[in-house]
Amino acid sequence: MSARDRERGRLPEVWSHRGRVGPGDEAEENTVAAFVRASSAGVAGIELDVWLTADGAWVVHHDRGCRAGELDRLTRLEVPSAIPDLSDALAACSVGRVNVELKVPASAPRAEARRLGSKLAQYLSMEGAVGAASGLVVSSFSRDAASAALSIGVTTGLLLDAAPTRAELASLAREGYWGVHVEHSRLGSQQVAMSHEVGLRVVAWTADRRHDIERLVSRGVDVVISNLPTRAAQLR
Repeated sequence: MSARDRERGRLPEVWSHRGRVGPGDEAEENTVAAFVRASSAGVAGIELDVWLTADGAWVVHHDRGCRAGELDRLTRLEVPSAIPDLSDALAACSVGRVNVELKVPASAPRAEARRLGSKLAQYLSMEGAVGAASGLVVSSFSRDAASAALSIGVTTGLLLDAAPTRAELASLAREGYWGVHVEHSRLGSQQVAMSHEVGLRVVAWTADRRHDIERLVSRGVDVVISNLPTRAAQLR
């Protein structure tokens, strides 16, 4: 049995979605306090979201907008102090994996998406940038951004909100992607099997309900991202 085959026999890892652990945690999601709490809860990984400010600072926030305006149009000084720098967030993540989701404006030209992917990969490749995290995965809905990060040598997954085709999975594997991050309701046994056949890991987002988690476990996904990761870990 190969190492990959043995890995496939394991239960999936459970990652905290934006640092959430339990009900009500959305108030502090994507904050240093949330990442410390999630790390203390014993999750295998943490997913977080990043934007690049107008003056080149990486900040952790899900939505493009905040009370001061659109993050990519603000300087770091203009961004509310409650929104943390990526460096502080990573330092708070004492877990095996940190999934850094790169946010790219829907209106961004392809060249801009590639620039963002390259800049994030370069930042994460700098010595000491990863803080306490022992593993990093960059993901994005933008294939241009993800491919740019991949070309610099960063472990990269592509976010998908639709079921991937066999041809798409084969293409991603040839390019060297680590995995596919798929909305959990779109994942059938066939998609998981096809991904594994070409050597891609399968990350399912974002599952909280018991029957969804049990379904994903039975289909052999590699990672479940959840707002209730401790509950999800028990349900495995």
